[in-house]
Amino acid sequence: MSQSSGSARDYVESYVKETGRQDNDYLSEKQPRYDPTKIPDAPTTPSTATGHPPAPTQETEPKSQFPSFHAPTVNPMPSTEESSEQPQQQPQVVWAVRDFMDQKQEIHETALANCADLHEDLIVCFKNGSWWDKAKMCEAQKKKFWNCYHTQKKFLKDVNYKGPISTQEDDDVKLYQALKLRDEMDTKAPEASAASQ
Repeated sequence: MSQSSGSARDYVESYVKETGRQDNDYLSEKQPRYDPTKIPDAPTTPSTATGHPPAPTQETEPKSQFPSFHAPTVNPMPSTEESSEQPQQQPQVVWAVRDFMDQKQEIHETALANCADLHEDLIVCFKNGSWWDKAKMCEAQKKKFWNCYHTQKKFLKDVNYKGPISTQEDDDVKLYQALKLRDEMDTKAPEASAASQ
């Protein structure tokens, strides 16, 4: 066995360089070149044994310069004679369905508007309240506001305020009932606080 000059590392490095050079040569020869000014060639038609092109087949659409790789769309369920004689009646839309999130947002905004004075009292307490109120995190005002807000929201949800089939007149009646409920809450609140003392 003859002794080779160099180590195994040298052999591997030379092999990688040689293989890389061959790959680069191959890629540089076979790499397609794109020329934006060149128009692609039209596909050639196969000729028959006589040397003449085949007779054209019947086509309804004009042939484009590019081949079509997709078959035309076909209805998988062809209509029968009975269904073609009687046209199908389209369902009549009576009302448009409101989105659930839109209804939820409307209920939130209406409940907030119905308790706006209590909300303002809570914000004023946090900004300009006494140190004792701020130390207690405006507990009394917060309790009044959240009690009003949750009651209004529950009532509006139960009566389906701004629901998909409710009309503007229905929504006005429901809003009136919600405001009436708010007035009842305001009259009951002083009585409840007096009874607890």
